[in-house]
Amino acid sequence: MQAQAVITNIQKFSVHDGPGIRSILFLKGCPLRCQWCANPENIAPQPQLMLYPLKCIHCGLCISRCPQGAISTRDGALSFQAERCTNCGTCTKVCASQARVLKGAWMTAQEARQEIDRDLPFYQNSGGGVTFSGGEPLLHPAFIIEIAQEYRQMGLNSAVETCGCVSWDAFEAVLPWIDLFLFDLKCIDSAKHQQYCGRGNEQILSNLSRLCQCARVIVRMPIIPGINDTDEDLRLAGAYLSERKEHIEAVHCLPYHNMGLSKYEALHMDYQLPDVALPKSEAMNRIKTFLESYGLHVQIGG
Repeated sequence: MQAQAVITNIQKFSVHDGPGIRSILFLKGCPLRCQWCANPENIAPQPQLMLYPLKCIHCGLCISRCPQGAISTRDGALSFQAERCTNCGTCTKVCASQARVLKGAWMTAQEARQEIDRDLPFYQNSGGGVTFSGGEPLLHPAFIIEIAQEYRQMGLNSAVETCGCVSWDAFEAVLPWIDLFLFDLKCIDSAKHQQYCGRGNEQILSNLSRLCQCARVIVRMPIIPGINDTDEDLRLAGAYLSERKEHIEAVHCLPYHNMGLSKYEALHMDYQLPDVALPKSEAMNRIKTFLESYGLHVQIGG
């Protein structure tokens, strides 16, 4: 039986998240609930309905087609009862204006590969390949292996972007086929990690320590002003990473952004950090210099 996963997007011609020109597969499902998440559509494991009211042309077709009766009119406007919605996607099939979109579709590994393979010459000529992202792609190790194994035989590069909050068995399963791990490190303090990401980080730090011994690793630190950019946070991160610097290729400091805000609105989700300001370049340069003082190779952005 072929491995399957729910894919929300296959981003073509990326020059980030790994070397060369790449395709990035976004897989659904994540064990964390980071309050600054820029891809909330990838948190839940199943396909989800996303609503864009400004695109609605009020044709009313979705009302008559919804098998759950979740859509109605009230005071001349559409009313949606999210608790009745089963994400079946029936309404999206009749929505010509794409005001209703089902985000995520089941794909086999071979179906995903067929889509990625359309750009093979670009990967081959640039030293690129494919990056598995999410969500947490390591929730789907069999899917990753089926694609990365074939690409290894073709001399293409495969990378995994991970939050690290999975069993070590998942890392061990994909290790022979992955050329680079992009490992997110949010907070060293476990209590703070629990507060802002929904879980402690003991498993994450353990996996990072083990992974550094046997794979190419780039650590990625999202910098969230007022949350993980304090002197104490940076000191803890610098000390932790410096003990493993011989096995860490680089540290990428990723400035916080709120470009995913519209996705929260489309998913009827509350955004937890509406008042966080974007970090200034001076602050990012200060963080870069501070971490470099621990002997780390640091860059801003990924």
